[in-house]
Amino acid sequence: MNLYGRVHEQRVLRRCLHRIRSRPSNLVLLHGPKGCGKTVLVDRISDTARRTGFDVVNGPAARHRRLLLAVSLMTGPPRSRIFPGSAEPDAPTPGPNLLDAALDAELPGPRHATARPVLIALDDVVWDDPDVLAALRGLPAAPSDRRVVWLLCGTGGPAPHALFRHPDSVGLALGPLGPQDALRMAADRLGESPDASVERLITACGGHPALLGAVLDELVAGAGHRVRGDVAGPASTALPPRVLTTLLRADPRLSGPARDLLQELAARQLSPWTSELMRLPDGRAVSVLASVREAVEAGVLVLDGDRLRFRHPLLCRAAGLLRQERSVDDGECGLLSPTERAITRLVAEGLTNRQIASRVKLSPHTVNFHLRKIFKKLGVSSRVELVGTRLRQLRPADDACPTPPVDESRPAHAG
Repeated sequence: MNLYGRVHEQRVLRRCLHRIRSRPSNLVLLHGPKGCGKTVLVDRISDTARRTGFDVVNGPAARHRRLLLAVSLMTGPPRSRIFPGSAEPDAPTPGPNLLDAALDAELPGPRHATARPVLIALDDVVWDDPDVLAALRGLPAAPSDRRVVWLLCGTGGPAPHALFRHPDSVGLALGPLGPQDALRMAADRLGESPDASVERLITACGGHPALLGAVLDELVAGAGHRVRGDVAGPASTALPPRVLTTLLRADPRLSGPARDLLQELAARQLSPWTSELMRLPDGRAVSVLASVREAVEAGVLVLDGDRLRFRHPLLCRAAGLLRQERSVDDGECGLLSPTERAITRLVAEGLTNRQIASRVKLSPHTVNFHLRKIFKKLGVSSRVELVGTRLRQLRPADDACPTPPVDESRPAHAG
């Protein structure tokens, strides 16, 4: 996959690879929210290490747990004394080659020459895992005959009390992509610079790489786009509903309860006061406030004084559209099967039978068969009547949006 931005992070990681030639070990702790590009960055630096003469152990931390266990055994439990000055019983010193033995088991082929440095790049690290916490006490100074660069990568970050400061340790936090990198990513996917409507869509993604990629993929593959001169935009005059709802559907930072909360907020005429949420019953307050925090951390909601509001108007529209879909699904639930409801939604978006077939992984003939059953169940005789029946089930309140649209478009070269 293409890696956009992350120039500083790549420079720091390459410097760590170069520095290991004159040092016994190094430790890099890489963290950030879900979908921010950590895995792509780890894979990229692993490829760089292989090209420059490193042996590489790369993959999920759970698959290479023996390496963490080896370090934790070499470090031993933290020592404590019940009374100051009391003598501690002699304890056997763990063997100094546990890490080397684990590396020999991890690396393919015969025993590698100790002259070759090693990059241990472990992804999906769970920072509060006891084995990880124990290993952090001994990294990066765990003795080895090899020169080792440790790269531990996970969501969030290790608690400050879990880290033992060491001059050879580096911390990197991945934030959102900058505007220029987000625009470049969109231009690569669309074939030309995005037009004003797509730029607003990019802004609504907030620089989150995985979310932006999912939205662009939905625009290209699901809704279609076209190039006019040197700019690219949606095939229709407006952004299709399916593309807008992807802003919330595809955000890996949002849970189901958080999405439900956003749908309720989008239906309100006025955004709620946070103090109002504090007065909810205990059980309800805890769940609602947890969802609020999740949405704020994801950048979907912002705190405006004591009020909650959507960060971008398109996010509000996306939540409203999700609520409409849920209302229609509830009304159709007793009549239509899940496949029939999915086909009905795609018909309402204006897709042809062939396009629907591609989306639901069925043949056009099977889609046509389902449509005939849908017509019979709902008592309609055409696609136009089907769409009209579906729209009549929507409540006017579901279109309410507390934030009026604002024009946030800018030229493609803008920062």
